[in-house]
Amino acid sequence: MRIFRKMIPATLAAAVLMLALLFTVRGAMAGSDADYLFDGEGTYYLTGVQLGVNLTFHEGTLRLSLSDGRISEESGCTMFRFESCGGNRYIIRPECERRMYLTYGYMDQLTAEAESGPIPEKGIWRVMPQQGGVKIVNAANGHVLVTYGLEPVLKTQAEVAADPSTSLWLTVKTTCYGTDANAPVRELRVEEKSVEKAITKSSVTAYCDLFGFSWGPFSRPEDFTFSVDAPEVMTIGLDGAIRVQSTGEATITARHRYTGQKLSAQLRVSNNAIIIVPGFMGSELKNKKGEKIWSESLLDELSNNLSISTISRFLDLSSPSSGDGITAVDNIFGALDLYKDLYRVLSRTYGKDYSIEMYSYDWRRSSETTGQALARYLDGKGYDNVIFVTHSFGGLVCGQALVASESLRNSTSLVCLIGVPVNGTVGIAQAWAQDRFGNVLGLGSFGSMENSAIRRIICTLPSVYEMLPSAYAVEQLGVIGGCSSHSAFRSACAESCGSFDKSLASDAARVNAKLWIDGTSVFDLVPTVVFGGTGYDTAEKASVSGSELRFGNTTDGDGIVTRSDCLTGIGEVGQQATGVPSRHLWLCQEQGVLDGVTAAIDATKEE
Repeated sequence: MRIFRKMIPATLAAAVLMLALLFTVRGAMAGSDADYLFDGEGTYYLTGVQLGVNLTFHEGTLRLSLSDGRISEESGCTMFRFESCGGNRYIIRPECERRMYLTYGYMDQLTAEAESGPIPEKGIWRVMPQQGGVKIVNAANGHVLVTYGLEPVLKTQAEVAADPSTSLWLTVKTTCYGTDANAPVRELRVEEKSVEKAITKSSVTAYCDLFGFSWGPFSRPEDFTFSVDAPEVMTIGLDGAIRVQSTGEATITARHRYTGQKLSAQLRVSNNAIIIVPGFMGSELKNKKGEKIWSESLLDELSNNLSISTISRFLDLSSPSSGDGITAVDNIFGALDLYKDLYRVLSRTYGKDYSIEMYSYDWRRSSETTGQALARYLDGKGYDNVIFVTHSFGGLVCGQALVASESLRNSTSLVCLIGVPVNGTVGIAQAWAQDRFGNVLGLGSFGSMENSAIRRIICTLPSVYEMLPSAYAVEQLGVIGGCSSHSAFRSACAESCGSFDKSLASDAARVNAKLWIDGTSVFDLVPTVVFGGTGYDTAEKASVSGSELRFGNTTDGDGIVTRSDCLTGIGEVGQQATGVPSRHLWLCQEQGVLDGVTAAIDATKEE
């Protein structure tokens, strides 16, 4: 099981809370409401309220799927046919295998059996409306169908009493989204009924973004009616897009047609912004077909089912080029919800006065290319006051943006660097030389893919080369013993690191050198605070021995980046990197980092 698995319960619980909020069951309902709520016989999509997983039937097995919900042959059967037996009793069949029906076997494990005579009582189910969903109860023993870990099982009423939400399901008619292979089923990522936000005067903002969800079949723009109390300040179209007309404040209210649920956003036009720049692997990516090639669902597929199509999508990450059609997916929580806690804290604490933005980008490409794009984007926004909160490679992207735009440097009041290898880290060289990128980057192991496909991708990404020790680190700080020049270090890497591309490494050295302006680190030209992970074995230095790189480790690091790496090249007197016990990927979720970032922003506001 890969390391990302530890995040799944928290991630999906947040993703599904608003589903329960919007689709509170009111019993059998007529008209359009029946498209969303259980209404008796028909074909339904089943999703668990607590975990947000989907009940699926695939290759003869019932399971809970953590996919992104796309309806396709590859994802298996995600729809179930409810056949009424009268008296609120139903036979439940996989839509793709109607000769079968749901029942249970050993230890109350949910199974599907082929019909070969009268359906036994244990194959009959009662669907009982509850607040926030429905319970599905077996007619034979009264046990309740629950989401247990990643398995659908039966439990007694007493067993579910301790955690009732595990027994709640949303039963949504398939007519609400259709069965087209390209129709995604997406959950709403909402945890409150109202928000208070600041948005920029040049903004065209999607209403759903304010609440942290994307329009999907369960909440299409046409499913809401909108009203604005100050249309002279801003308007909202039928497509859910907010357009700012002038400075001021306004409240926009959206009412769901079918449930009557209201979502309210109190908005203030502001020229202050907090920009979150995620790190390497921190943004979801999609190809030109719209298929996600970096996401939670793809990682789950790689862990459980190494199909040719899945591996092919994963390999699309290699050799980035301007014409490959791969782009970032807008997701305010980042890939795998890595930045969910950070975004929520910033939004709740400063959302009234600052526009909070997640800058999603293609993390495979050079920080120079992405940084220049970020600078153009922010210059176009016209913000007067910008605060950057960056993680890992995102700090290098931020640095390149500051290099590219003097006006952006002048409008930047604070940069927070969280686990940022300002001038590279020996940890990347160690992971490469020892061929364990999968484990170091949190990918886990996909069998034979550990040493082949992962390295095959990594060696083609400019971003990875830019996280190796820079010329400053090698030539001024001496982090590589036996190498007097960066060129010698690159040659040593070519000998020790499989598939190493010296041309990409040379270009990375040029890019990293740009972070210095007239001999001063760009991060010394703006107010900067630094956070680094501690407590994990991390490569600190290396030395060349023959044709090999040998490494010396410290525990003052996060497994990839040492705390001293986070300060390399920052010459401000008294500068320190605040240490927070954490691994690299999870730094932005640690309370010590969240508290430190808010304290730094508060101090900046008081100046």
